[in-house]
Amino acid sequence: MTDSTRNADEKSIVQTLLPWGASAVFLGISFSKQANEYWSESSPFYVMDWKTEYDDALLADKLGHTAFAYTTARTLSGLFEQSGYDQRTAVWIGSGISFFHQSIVEYHDGYSAGAPYLGFSRGDFIANMVGTGLPILQEYIPSLDFMRFKFSFLPTKQFNDHGGNPFNDYQATYHWLSFNIAGALPKEHESWSKYVNIALGHSVKGIDRFGSGNHELYLSLDFNAEALPFDDSWGLTIKRLLNTIKFPMPCIKLYPNLVWYGLRI
Repeated sequence: MTDSTRNADEKSIVQTLLPWGASAVFLGISFSKQANEYWSESSPFYVMDWKTEYDDALLADKLGHTAFAYTTARTLSGLFEQSGYDQRTAVWIGSGISFFHQSIVEYHDGYSAGAPYLGFSRGDFIANMVGTGLPILQEYIPSLDFMRFKFSFLPTKQFNDHGGNPFNDYQATYHWLSFNIAGALPKEHESWSKYVNIALGHSVKGIDRFGSGNHELYLSLDFNAEALPFDDSWGLTIKRLLNTIKFPMPCIKLYPNLVWYGLRI
């Protein structure tokens, strides 16, 4: 075996193992953080009732679980694909790791002290299944592959009360479903820019964990980072990470009142 062949083989092994290592780091950091914040005190297994699941954040947390599980699955699948795994295998691995992560978190939440707002959430588990299953459906049904979940954050005055963690402040969090119009249109309709999507957004305001508050719905233009031209090296993964963010664009609030924003994240 020549040195060049040996070096190529070693590079291939490293490249193949890299996404597994990155996944292990992600799981380790996440589980450690969850353990420090939520799992330090244990209790008998507790299942949240459906009313509490709704009252907590008017179901905005379920959208968060769906979007996070989906984003994690697609980001990890991108890592595996760019490491040499075929696209379909990469999607299954990425979704599998994401579902494993979300399931472990939900299992431990069931034994966490702090009921009724800490416990096993059936709504969260369903949302996790939707978020991790959608990339697989999009792989097998290409007509579904023109929508993406995204996040944006506008900190509220209560933001610091939640430790500055946007995942714990649903009034500061906006969840978006972004539609790639250019990709969904027939090839003969090429007038729509591939860089501009249409996004539907949701947030909540005035929540108190006891059912108060209201929903907000938005319609916005959106930047499609996955249309960027760089695919070499780790370009696919970088584009997917960028495409999890809803960048400032012209936006209309549709509900509960009609408001036009020149630019809004």
